[in-house]
Amino acid sequence: MSLEEDQFKKAKNYHILGKFKEAQKIYLKLIKKNEKNFFLHNLLGTTYLQLNNFESAIIHLNISIKLNPNFAESYNNLGIVLAEKKQFELSIKNYDKAISLKKDYFDAILNKGIALKNLGKFSKSIDFFKLCLQLNPKNEKIYLNLGNVYVLLKKFKEAKEAFDKAINYNNKYSEAYNNRGELFQSNLNNFELAIKDYEEALKNDFRLKFTYGKMIHAKMHINEWKNFEYNLENIKKSISNKEKVILPFPLLSLIDRPELHKNNAEQYSGNISKNNQNFKQNKIQIKNKIKIAYFSARFYNCATLHNMLDVFKNHNKNDFEIYAFNYGKIDSWTKKINKYFNKFFEVANLSLEEILKLGKQNDIHVAVDLTGYTKNARNEIFLNQIAPIQINFLGYPGTLGSKMYDYILADKIVIPKEFEKYYSEKVLRLPNCYLPTQANQKISSKNFTKQDFGLPTNKFIFGCFNNSYKITPKIFDCWMKILKSSQDSVLWLLQDNKLGQDNLKKEARLRGVDPERILFANRIPVEDHLKRIGLIDLFLDTFPYNAHTTAREAIKMKVPVITIIGESFVSRVAGSLLSNIGLEKLIVNNFEEYIETATMIASNIKKFKEIKMHLKQDKNTKTLFDSKNYTKDLEKIYKSIVT
Repeated sequence: MSLEEDQFKKAKNYHILGKFKEAQKIYLKLIKKNEKNFFLHNLLGTTYLQLNNFESAIIHLNISIKLNPNFAESYNNLGIVLAEKKQFELSIKNYDKAISLKKDYFDAILNKGIALKNLGKFSKSIDFFKLCLQLNPKNEKIYLNLGNVYVLLKKFKEAKEAFDKAINYNNKYSEAYNNRGELFQSNLNNFELAIKDYEEALKNDFRLKFTYGKMIHAKMHINEWKNFEYNLENIKKSISNKEKVILPFPLLSLIDRPELHKNNAEQYSGNISKNNQNFKQNKIQIKNKIKIAYFSARFYNCATLHNMLDVFKNHNKNDFEIYAFNYGKIDSWTKKINKYFNKFFEVANLSLEEILKLGKQNDIHVAVDLTGYTKNARNEIFLNQIAPIQINFLGYPGTLGSKMYDYILADKIVIPKEFEKYYSEKVLRLPNCYLPTQANQKISSKNFTKQDFGLPTNKFIFGCFNNSYKITPKIFDCWMKILKSSQDSVLWLLQDNKLGQDNLKKEARLRGVDPERILFANRIPVEDHLKRIGLIDLFLDTFPYNAHTTAREAIKMKVPVITIIGESFVSRVAGSLLSNIGLEKLIVNNFEEYIETATMIASNIKKFKEIKMHLKQDKNTKTLFDSKNYTKDLEKIYKSIVT
């Protein structure tokens, strides 16, 4: 064996073992002696791909193609690189070329199906996956990708069947376990099965991106806190080590560390700014009106829409053109709000390229992301710069960690000056609370009584209607200490899964509190929900993820809210609401003060009535529910950043 052959063999072994830098060094040395070896350029290109150096990968793969235009593998590999750069149309052209050179080229056909999926061409992508099945009917990767498409089509039964088959053909297929777990968690609300799948995924591949964090988040939904502190420390260490361990949104409810929130968001967004071909160009030419486009997966009956409804309604149409880009579900509310927009685009089934084209055609000046890193987000729209100015607002209460977002909308409480360093966006502050509201939100006319919901008539009602995943062991400890100090009281919680209820009752018993003192409320229509909140005597907020809309709803129904203020955006929202109505006395700095204040209010009738009277005086809450002036303030900000 010659020295060159020996070196090549060594490089290939490194390549197979995933030691791409080591393989790369040898390939480069060999290419110096064999500049016209197309095969070496192809291999070198794939190492650059694995190391996320896409530009170098493209250079060497193009050289390989130039040296040998009939080598199908180089076209396939080039297609993969272009797909990583979100250039799916170009990637498909290369896959097609590979398939034309090599009939029944399985990898290229599969990759084309994935690219079509990413373009939103779901039916066509399914066709290519089915073609793959003809070539290899027992290939687990095909079923994984089929399952992914069916999830996007909201065909959850078919998605589960596809993931089941993927696991059947490979019972150690971590990605299939992970994706089925996501299906159980996000779409079927079966957190127990989701946890089992995540555990199985991690058992087979502990390095799987974000699976560990998804498992912890699923456990929080059912209030399963075993090894909570241990898991929390693991997450903190992983983020500090720049590991992709948890998605940005679940992290918000676990720790009050804005520097870690930022680091994690930056890691999640990846090297987008570096790899993105669009450059930030903030020059705007306004011919007539300022064009504002709101992008959301939640233009339906939900908190985000109800919060924004008056903003859409009150926008000054003489100065602004208002657009909506909807990539979420559609209901009767979606149809109701159409009239508030100059144009309402349904883009759920459109490709990224088609959406970007719409933005360009309509000459959008400012794009507002109302979804952020939450369910059904389409961040790639913003990462490819749909508009010259891009704003993070409302949907995600924290930094998105990408330089492609210019601004975040806040107020002086949720992001004080000293905390600006924890945000990749520039901070724009509204003069009052950043949280928009409906001025005349409809409240049920039903005369609800405590008996209607199984509440005692002669006891003090502590309540919290926040989502269950916001309840941490520490805040629950506080609640139990409050109940122990206030014997004539109960705790009323919102809970929509039986397992979560059982776990919370078990945790109460472990802390020496009668589980029968914890009562649960089901989800009901928003009008009834608002009326029901009024039955609570004192709303006990969660920490670090505060009540946002729910806290404002409590205030609207004249229910006092006690909250702990922290450092992160999510831990300061209730504080912002209370500051805006002059109830700073209900904002505390730590768990001890929280317990003390809540206990004092429950035992001091005079103090309780004083706080209730403050809430009943409209002059104290007027600013918070003045949606017309809120919209004017928002428009002043829009004008300031475009001019």
